[in-house]
Amino acid sequence: MRDIKPWEVNKIFNEALETIAVSQVKKFYPSYIAKMTELPLGVVINKLEELEEQEALKIKHEFLCEECCRSILTVNKNDFFDPEVTCLYCGTENNFDPLDAIPIIELDDGYRESFSKKKPLKRELMLV
Repeated sequence: MRDIKPWEVNKIFNEALETIAVSQVKKFYPSYIAKMTELPLGVVINKLEELEEQEALKIKHEFLCEECCRSILTVNKNDFFDPEVTCLYCGTENNFDPLDAIPIIELDDGYRESFSKKKPLKRELMLV
């Protein structure tokens, strides 16, 4: 990957988030944006954490059943939870370690709506 300037990273990242915001996607993994943008996963996670601080999105933790690999528990990042969970699909008893969490992203409704309400500038306004 070529060297990308910080402003280019912001532009690429924001375009990807706008695409997600106007789509039917409700939640997504950081790797989804990394694939869309071809940005390193670490950069994507840092940008997502910045947006979480601005309350534009929520980073939640998802846990998968150790047996059938289905999502059986999703909690807010800082919430406490009972680590012993029985899978509703296969009945396996799971004992989760918080370090095994998979980050999952949900855009804030207001943030999402800000993109859907954007109106393109009229041609006359763009000519300066």
